[in-house]
Amino acid sequence: MLAAVRRASPYLFELGGGLLLLAAVNVLLRPSDPGFLDVHPNPALLVVAAVACRRGQRAGVVGGLAAAAAVGACVVARMDEPSWSALRSLQHYATPLVLLGTGFGLGAIRESQLRQARALESRVAALEQELAEQAVRFMAATEAKHELERRVADERASLSSLYAAARALETLDAERLYPAIALTARRLLQADACQCYVLEGERLRLRAAEGAPPARADLAPAEGLLGLAIRLGRPVSVRDHALITSLEDLRAAGTLMAAPMVGAEGALLGCVTVTSLPFLRLTPASLDRLGLVADWGARTLENARAHEAAQARTIEDELVRAYTYAYYQRRIHEEEVRADRYGRPLAVVIFRIHRFEAVAAERRAELGRVLSMVFSRTLRDVDIVCRYATEDSFAIILPETSPGRAEAVVERLSHEIRNFHFTPYGDATEDLEFSARVLAVRERPGGVAS
Repeated sequence: MLAAVRRASPYLFELGGGLLLLAAVNVLLRPSDPGFLDVHPNPALLVVAAVACRRGQRAGVVGGLAAAAAVGACVVARMDEPSWSALRSLQHYATPLVLLGTGFGLGAIRESQLRQARALESRVAALEQELAEQAVRFMAATEAKHELERRVADERASLSSLYAAARALETLDAERLYPAIALTARRLLQADACQCYVLEGERLRLRAAEGAPPARADLAPAEGLLGLAIRLGRPVSVRDHALITSLEDLRAAGTLMAAPMVGAEGALLGCVTVTSLPFLRLTPASLDRLGLVADWGARTLENARAHEAAQARTIEDELVRAYTYAYYQRRIHEEEVRADRYGRPLAVVIFRIHRFEAVAAERRAELGRVLSMVFSRTLRDVDIVCRYATEDSFAIILPETSPGRAEAVVERLSHEIRNFHFTPYGDATEDLEFSARVLAVRERPGGVAS
């Protein structure tokens, strides 16, 4: 409560302290003259004047009243026999009136100065606010000037570069397609940095970046602005859920635009993002262009994957639905690099048929159908079955699978084949003989052992 009083009326403590100090001096130096009534001018004028000059009119009036009351009390105390006629004498009230007039007058002068000071402070604050707004307008004008200068400089090269980027999207090679998507987005939007993310398992992996690299190369599909774009199924910008009013806000934002790449059947393939863009280009028109790039990229990516799948299979493997050995060599290298880069597990199972030469030619087609059925029932959609080095063996790539889990896959695979009791050999009592083993996985970078 004392602190509240001090904050509300600080001059009361100054006034009380001054009067107490004056009383102490009076007792020590002039004990026979209480209130300094014989001293002219009265020393209480110093206390009242100091409070009024520091705190204004209200403090001056209160100080004058308090000092006048104290002096008046001393006047009454000095009378031997106070009477009404003695109290009406004006000479007794001269000093209190001077104290009161001094507090009022000096306080009024100080109050006028304080009002002028507050008015000036308010004007200074208004001028500072106006100056800040002018600075924002100046930054916007400067950015517009730089943008116009860049447009003039790049006008001749823009059409040719955009045509070159569009031609790059015509490739059926997925590894060349990813950087082409990012490059097309950057040139079409005239952005400073664009990225192409591709869905691999349950994460979005960075496959290409134009301009400054992003802070992260691995994102969750439900994360941030990118997750919002995927949920809405359309391109979005940072303006959709944040207030961007200045260049500082723009630089502080992470992803500025994001557009999902969705296949013809609605499956998510990846996402195109923009992390650096001129302030004046954060517009709905740029967002529409990013959506066109993402849609174009999704269609070409689907075509590239379909072409890759068609190229990887051969007619003789169609029965077992196994990829060729050449495709296995290329794919295992890609999976090794990915596993090393992101620290993910990877395993390969080698499945071999024993005494394959003893299987009659007319029974090999039936053997292929049995193996195809077993593989489809035992393996996941992401697992990859390929022909291995010899005709009687297969290599099964198991992404995101540790050696221990791969052993469990081998057990299920073996159990399923034995349950068929398939007898491909000349002796109808002999079941299919086979073996399955897990290739060793190195603990240090390098992936699957050769």
